[in-house]
Amino acid sequence: MREFNDQAETRAVLGSGFNFRPYHAYSYSYPHKSAYGPLEPVVDLRELWQTEERGSLFLYVHIPFCEMRCGFCNLFTRVGGEHLHERYLDTLERQLDVMADSTEGERSFSRLAIGGGTPTVLDVGQLDRLFTMLRDRLGVDVYSARAAVETSPKTSTRDRLALLRDCGVHRVSIGVQSFVDAEVQSIGRPQQAIEAHSAIRRIRDVGIPCLNVDLIYGQPGQTLASWMYSLETALEYEPEELFLYPLYVRPNTGIAGKTSRGGDDHLRQCYESAREHLLKCGYEQFSMRCFTKAAPQTSMPNDSEATSGFSCQEDGMLGLGCGARSYTSNVHYSSPFAVQKTVLAGILDSWINQRESDFKIASWGIRLDEEERRRRFAIQSLLNRTGLDRHAFSTRFGVEPHLAIPELDALASWSYLEEDGDVLRLNPEGMGLSDAIGPFLYSAKSRARLEEFTRV
Repeated sequence: MREFNDQAETRAVLGSGFNFRPYHAYSYSYPHKSAYGPLEPVVDLRELWQTEERGSLFLYVHIPFCEMRCGFCNLFTRVGGEHLHERYLDTLERQLDVMADSTEGERSFSRLAIGGGTPTVLDVGQLDRLFTMLRDRLGVDVYSARAAVETSPKTSTRDRLALLRDCGVHRVSIGVQSFVDAEVQSIGRPQQAIEAHSAIRRIRDVGIPCLNVDLIYGQPGQTLASWMYSLETALEYEPEELFLYPLYVRPNTGIAGKTSRGGDDHLRQCYESAREHLLKCGYEQFSMRCFTKAAPQTSMPNDSEATSGFSCQEDGMLGLGCGARSYTSNVHYSSPFAVQKTVLAGILDSWINQRESDFKIASWGIRLDEEERRRRFAIQSLLNRTGLDRHAFSTRFGVEPHLAIPELDALASWSYLEEDGDVLRLNPEGMGLSDAIGPFLYSAKSRARLEEFTRV
């Protein structure tokens, strides 16, 4: 990726807009995990968290196991490992005790997400144990935290789903990707549409309030017609949310070097056609990927930051489990990350053998300097519909956003931003280019680290 030294060079490279690599990278967090490394000196987590605001935290629990590894997946997850599930929960219990002590005092969780991996590979007893630990050891109110759990068609059994409902889970997200068998098989997922249909029906029958369906566009052999077929099929179940992901073929994944995604023009056509259709069907766009159905005023609002009380711009994310990341105002930390099976297995084995004392410190992560804090705030704000509040930015950082981040002027000159009072938002065209705009706002050092990371 080119480094953009100034706006003149940027305009020369990109022309009148982001026609250059519009599908560059999904910026769901910043700085990217590629920026992490050894923390020297190590960070005492009690000292760190006692200086943080803890009245509206996001709790993320990572379960790094799956019944299969999808060909496109570069997440921290291990196939099988059933013999490790109980030991993993034992270790998670030790980590919970340490973090309960580190965050003691004013502590409240506005959001809870359990992801992976596929958390529902755990059996019913293990899932029940997990929720019991969160409640008894960390004081988590699962219902008020609007808990979200990821699942797969094969592991969405009725007994597991009933357990999630009874524990107070608000949202279940199921990775369908496509309702066309040949398409999901082309991305290394031996799944049949009939399994997805059956699983979604069970989710609806059990009565979990919020259903999210994940779909992927740009799969090998996929046409605009087959993409819209999958979208229409998902809409038959009236999901409260839909996440639409462009396919990325990343290094060290199962399909790397074996297949390629559709061209950028095809991906853009799929995105725009889906967006137009969903808006007509009464959905609202929260981000490039997330579309939510407006909830009746008499029911619980959908699971979005706009209504949850948690703000990703304010940090405050506590990650538990191997592979989970935690975000505070000045430090982001996690266990080391890997995609390759053997390296990942070694990291997981090492984590499972950790003692309570090992969880009292963070030794892998990044300390955020002022530039990175400013850019994080801007990126996390602009890439969803809440937008960038200029007054909040200047109050927090003591400088106007466009002075701290000159790339914002370029976005405005290319007509990708709109103003709503003191708030800057991406307009519809800009929102569709989030995977270019996010990386464009990275610092030069973060772009360099990401480029190096993708070559490994």
